[in-house]
Amino acid sequence: MTASPERRGSSYPSSVLFLTPRWARDGGVGAHVQASAALLAERGARVSVLVARVESDDRPAGVTLHENASLFDRTARADVRLGDALSDSPELVHLHQVEDSALVDAIRPHAPIVISAHGYSACSSGVYYFRPGHECTRGHGPGCIPNLLVGGCAHFRNRARIPSFYAKASRGYAALSHSDFTVSYSSAVDRHLAANGIHDRMIVPYFPTMPARVGEGHGGRRRVVFAGRVVHAKGVHVLLRAAREVDAEFIVCGDGLQLEAMRRLARRYRLGQRVSFTGWLAPGDLAQQLADASVIAVPSVWPEPFGLVGIEGFEAGRPSVASATGGIGDWLTHDVSGLLVTPGDSRALARALNELLADPDRQRAMGAAGREHANANFSKERHLETLLDAYRRARELWSARGGTEAEPARVNA
Repeated sequence: MTASPERRGSSYPSSVLFLTPRWARDGGVGAHVQASAALLAERGARVSVLVARVESDDRPAGVTLHENASLFDRTARADVRLGDALSDSPELVHLHQVEDSALVDAIRPHAPIVISAHGYSACSSGVYYFRPGHECTRGHGPGCIPNLLVGGCAHFRNRARIPSFYAKASRGYAALSHSDFTVSYSSAVDRHLAANGIHDRMIVPYFPTMPARVGEGHGGRRRVVFAGRVVHAKGVHVLLRAAREVDAEFIVCGDGLQLEAMRRLARRYRLGQRVSFTGWLAPGDLAQQLADASVIAVPSVWPEPFGLVGIEGFEAGRPSVASATGGIGDWLTHDVSGLLVTPGDSRALARALNELLADPDRQRAMGAAGREHANANFSKERHLETLLDAYRRARELWSARGGTEAEPARVNA
């Protein structure tokens, strides 16, 4: 077991403040923030969390919540937005989905800052791809504007939104470059950070955020489970197209902007009772859905930053069929722990699903291989050890810079 921060030495903080938009579990990032905060507290750190809204009843021991509705009000002064969150004098501040250089600059005189890049923070469209399977490799800069206009990377119809999207990416880039250290969770996001000249960075492994459940009935059932946000980038529309060629039941766990559109699409494809939309589920209920699945589907069309549901399915011994894009290859080995398919190709997805659904023994073998890989590479212990190393490095850099604002990194045009 990894030692607590107090026992590891003074270079590891004994008190940490998280900043994040909401205290909620409606998605992989929210679940991870809650689980990581709880893990740090369990290992001896004093953890406080500042959010704009509290939307979950989960209260891990040793974690103190601060709620301030002004946190994201960029017209307010930084001290108003932060409230009394700094009153406990945290030794380090960790930002999750808070990409605001004004807050970074207000905090840095008081404590070193680690910022987590859970996605493509410096990308104007936010999804970092041109077509499914064609990841962008640009750094943020003026060259993004023509690509948003005519290059196919906007992924939204209203071109009048381009200035605001570009400005948001500029703020995200500034927050990354002003922080002391940047954490990402996959090789895909690490490539994005490298393209933007973010040098002080580290990949910290995710870990499953809920206890695994035991499933049953796999030998006599054909069930495909999707879990995540129901938005275009996640590829639910591709999964429903594939479902027309797959004799199985499909369960879509999650919510999002496209939920009603996907329900209509399922009716249009005459999928009838074979498709169920559950909405967001409590952790235990979702864990049971994953355990009872024959196969976990991750049909993303964007370069998925990681795909936390994959390793959570592995914990229950269930294999995945997933798009070969983004960070998915960090956890899924083709023909070992699941099958990789061309993103956006519904026929390839259907073939892979049919292949695994027809062979429960292969499902079991792949699921076991996935569990072994997850236990070795995506454990709580590995997460904590690597995260504490990132914290140590951030504190060293902050001290070397005299606790003052870092030089901004170069903007790539």
